[in-house]
Amino acid sequence: MGTVIGVVDPKVVPAGGCAAWPLPPGPTGAGFARGVLKAVFAELRMPDVTTYDAAVALSELATNVHVHAYGRQVPAYPPMAGLPELWAYIRWRARPEVVFAVYDSAPWHGPVPNGRLRPPPDAEGGRGFEVVDALTVEYGGEWGVHRTRSRLGAGPVPGKAVSFTVPVPAGLLTPCGSTARRTAEEIHALLAARGLGPLQLSIGYGMAVICVRAGMHVWVRNGSITYRAPGLGTVRHPSHDRVDVVERIVGHCADLDAADASDRRHR
Repeated sequence: MGTVIGVVDPKVVPAGGCAAWPLPPGPTGAGFARGVLKAVFAELRMPDVTTYDAAVALSELATNVHVHAYGRQVPAYPPMAGLPELWAYIRWRARPEVVFAVYDSAPWHGPVPNGRLRPPPDAEGGRGFEVVDALTVEYGGEWGVHRTRSRLGAGPVPGKAVSFTVPVPAGLLTPCGSTARRTAEEIHALLAARGLGPLQLSIGYGMAVICVRAGMHVWVRNGSITYRAPGLGTVRHPSHDRVDVVERIVGHCADLDAADASDRRHR
C-alpha cells in the first residue's frame, strides 16, 4: 500500500467513494475538520443548518483526538502512519447517510461511553460525546466507536474510529449500479489495502465470493452484498454499499484479533 499524502477531492464522496484526509494532531485539527465537512456537504447540497450542526459535532471529535487520544502529544510513528485521519463516505440503507469518522491509533481502553452518560455537573470537560449524541439524534442519525485500521500512510495501523451519520435529504443522491464482478473486485482491493489477507476471490456467473478468513465470507450478487462473520450471523447490504461493508469487515476482524490477543495474554 503506497503512501498517500494530501487532501482528497470531496467529490469522491457523492460519487460513492471514501475520502480520507490527514487530520492535524493539534489544536488546528477542529478547524481543518470543519472546513472538510463544509466542502463535502457543499458537494452533497446539504442544507446550511445541517452543515452548521454537523460541523459542531465533528469539531468535538477532532478535539477529542488531540486532547484525549494522544494527551496533546503527537504520536511517534513513521511519517503519516498511525496519525489521526478524517474519513467521509456514504452509507446506504433505506435512505442514504453521510458518514464522518475520526480515526486514531491510541490504545483501546475497553468500553467507550455511548454519549448518554453525562459527566458530573461541575466537570469542566467530557461533554464532547454528549454534544455529538444530541446532534445526531436530532437529525435521525447515529454515532459510535469501533476498532478499525488506518487508511493513509505506508501501511494500515490498528486503532479505532469514532463516527457519526447524517441522513441525506431525499432526491440528492442516486446510487451507482455495478456488476457483481466489478463490485467484488472493488471490495477485494479495498480489503487488501487495509491489510487483510491473503484473500481468496472466486467469480462465477452473476455472483462472486470473497474468503476473508476462516468463517468470514462475502457474497456479491447483482444488486446485493452479503457477508457472514463469527458470532455475527449474516448481514445483507445493497450492492452500492461496498465502502461501508469493507469498513464493517475491517472492524469485525479487528475485534477478533483483539479477542485472540486477550486470550493469549490470559493463558
